[in-house]
Amino acid sequence: MKTMACSLLILFCSFLAKAEDSPGEAKNIYGVLLQAIQDGDSSVFHELGNEGFRKQMTPELFQLAISEIGPRLRGGFNSAFLGRLSKGGKEVFLWKITPSKNPDQLLVTLILENNKVAAFYFQ
Repeated sequence: MKTMACSLLILFCSFLAKAEDSPGEAKNIYGVLLQAIQDGDSSVFHELGNEGFRKQMTPELFQLAISEIGPRLRGGFNSAFLGRLSKGGKEVFLWKITPSKNPDQLLVTLILENNKVAAFYFQ
């Protein structure tokens, strides 16, 4: 009985670990976008984004992200992957950011369509 309970516990924990793992390519894109905000490099957003995203990412919007989000990221932060959804042919990825010097957490949404950024926003 103990062996069966231990086996079930190990199996359950392995499912939890897999569920929390951030998908490779999305995680890479997420990291590059966060670094671009910290560095003030809007060219990254244009390189990684699809046509619609590039049109939406105006210089004013990028400057707003730099001024609002940049300082919170540059102060250090922890990032936790929350999950992945499929919606309308797009993949939606969610992360929670906890800035080191600010108690307010951020919810980050990255939407990919054919491995191109369709949306990237903070709440």
